[in-house]
Amino acid sequence: MVGTGGKSQTITVGAWGGSGGSGWDDGSYTGVREIELSYRDAIGSFNEHLVSVSGHYSPLSWLATKTPVIRSLTFKTNKRTFGPYGAEQGTPFTFPIENGVIIGVKGRSGELLDALSFHLSL
Repeated sequence: MVGTGGKSQTITVGAWGGSGGSGWDDGSYTGVREIELSYRDAIGSFNEHLVSVSGHYSPLSWLATKTPVIRSLTFKTNKRTFGPYGAEQGTPFTFPIENGVIIGVKGRSGELLDALSFHLSL
């Protein structure tokens, strides 16, 4: 734990992707219990926790705006890997979770997922 009085510190890391879409934030909690994608996959065990999130972002030629969007996502837990989902094209990013716990997700979206950030408790 970081901080005074034994309180943990919360930080936000990211964003990966572009500036399009509208911002959203699911808030900060005690941890991420489930990630639901259009594929309907989710972290299935209470003992399972994220150890990294990776993916790709780039503009799409058919979009009117040329700002980057999230092209692919892969979630790795201490037990297994989910994904990749989407096209692994564009600029890669990897966020290893070495210290702390993801306690929330925020981003930007419209028609597509434009950007992704994470709230961490250290």
